[in-house]
Amino acid sequence: MKRQITIAILTFLISSCCYYDKNDFDFNSDELRHFSNYKIGDTIYFQSNLGDMDTITVVDFKTEQNKNYGGFMAPKPSNGEWVQIKHLPIDNWHGTSQDMTKDGKIEIVYQALFWLSKYPADKKTEYSITFKDFYSSSYSNIGEFHKDTLLLNDLKINNYYIVQHNYPERIKESENIETVYWTDQYGLTGYKNKNGETWTRKSSR
Repeated sequence: MKRQITIAILTFLISSCCYYDKNDFDFNSDELRHFSNYKIGDTIYFQSNLGDMDTITVVDFKTEQNKNYGGFMAPKPSNGEWVQIKHLPIDNWHGTSQDMTKDGKIEIVYQALFWLSKYPADKKTEYSITFKDFYSSSYSNIGEFHKDTLLLNDLKINNYYIVQHNYPERIKESENIETVYWTDQYGLTGYKNKNGETWTRKSSR
């Protein structure tokens, strides 16, 4: 009898974990609009209230999908999409990977500015931002959403997100970024470091 109960429980767990609603896996237009304005080849400029300039260029869009568990205790299904950027003129925030299937070819891994991930079995969506030394990740939303109008340097924005660093204890130096401002209109719209210097998006080409 115990054996039959155990088999029944395992069968239920395996069957229930292998099926999920397609709508919980696929990205919808509301989710994708958070970074839909980015195009490969875009060069985007930011200027601070002290006159400093930062420049990034959009280098790629990546996707990664795991549609099935493949069995009990296997990785959960997930769907990820992210935009990669290169910092100009010198990129101090890229990494490298070595692909042994391509004769050990070493490839540059550029910083993932915005990463959207869905986990259909848990009905969760994760929003992540990585920019220079800044990092945030949340399962509820990009950040704290505001509908009012904010004057950020000389840029007026509304319907914006204020995003705080997930690890404030890492903000030790004056140049460390502590806050990011995000809008669906621009994507990364502005950011502020520990010293209070604030950059805003100026233009793109």
